[in-house]
Amino acid sequence: MVLMNEYLSRDNRAKTNSVVIKNISISFTTSYGAKSILLAYKEEEELRSTENITGNLRKEEITSDSTPPSKKRRIYAVAIVMQKTTFLGLQNVEKCVDAHLKQLETLTENVNKCAQYLIREIELKLPVSYINQEIIKLTLRGNYEEIERNVRRQINDLTFLDMYFNIIFLELISLRYKEIFYIILSNRESLA
Repeated sequence: MVLMNEYLSRDNRAKTNSVVIKNISISFTTSYGAKSILLAYKEEEELRSTENITGNLRKEEITSDSTPPSKKRRIYAVAIVMQKTTFLGLQNVEKCVDAHLKQLETLTENVNKCAQYLIREIELKLPVSYINQEIIKLTLRGNYEEIERNVRRQINDLTFLDMYFNIIFLELISLRYKEIFYIILSNRESLA
């Protein structure tokens, strides 16, 4: 209890000793500038080291000195860090989440606009008469570069154009082709 009181009331720069209870080490420390508690499972290293020493002595008696010594394998312990949550820390997390959410909303809007522009450009290239899935596919293949150029011109977000447009355009054409086909057919039926 003394260590806990010291941890809660002390300066973050001072380091306290850890407490070991049944192979579990409890340390009161700081993590990224905030107070935290570190729980680490420690295996019985003393028992291992004595077994290794006696085992090595027996091996040396049995084997000759011609074999080179092997490297000692490093063992990692399981650790859990519990951090004190502060309102300032939560406000920083909230700001980061809001910024990422805003970025994703903008990206979603641009993807939806790109899909609408693509549908509109395909519809402009289609013949006025009867259309089916094969005609739409042939129209898209025959006018691919022109359709891509026209869709690219209609998008105003330069960051989206530089970073995402090529990927989004290919995914719209390959993965959402059937959806685009049904939208075009439903638009044609509603006009008729």
